[in-house]
Amino acid sequence: MSTALNGPIAGQSVTDKQGNYPWERPPETADPTEALSMHLKKMAGPKYMKSAIYMMELGIPAEVVTNTTLTMAIGNGIHSVDVGLIIAPAIHKEVVSIAEMAGIEYDEHFPEDEEEEQEAKEMLQAKVIAKLKSSKPESKTEISQTMEAMTSPQTEEFEDMREQDAPVEGDDMMAMGQPPQEQAPQEPPNEMGMGLMSRRA
Repeated sequence: MSTALNGPIAGQSVTDKQGNYPWERPPETADPTEALSMHLKKMAGPKYMKSAIYMMELGIPAEVVTNTTLTMAIGNGIHSVDVGLIIAPAIHKEVVSIAEMAGIEYDEHFPEDEEEEQEAKEMLQAKVIAKLKSSKPESKTEISQTMEAMTSPQTEEFEDMREQDAPVEGDDMMAMGQPPQEQAPQEPPNEMGMGLMSRRA
């Protein structure tokens, strides 16, 4: 039988029972402070830190890691897009602190100029492809999954929304009435290669 016949039938999403997927159900929290606390707890774990460090060492900007982190949480039904936009500056600050604590070189953003941004993305893509060719099978899956999440329409849409209208200006957690994190993340492990696809550490 052709594999094409095994795919979803046209209009199936309309007739499927609602709530089968996380994003079709109410999010776990609508409170930005609670959502931020959930993210910070996950980000303090070794699995997330290995992911973030690995990606930034490849040349992926901290802003992209931030947007991917929030998009995955939205897709997993943790919080809404609006909440993601509100807490994005604080999440970005935490991603940067992970890079600085690990002592790695990193970029916060892609270049502002469109041509330079496109060139940077193409160079990054070539670098990731080269890394995939030389990686172990388990690492290839993790890198591929992470890159797929980063380049997904949902992540790109979230990036556009942040650029057009970010509800909170600045990157200080105090802007939300959330006190700074009392405990800094643990020193990151030396092992790399984890994907950003995991919902929780």
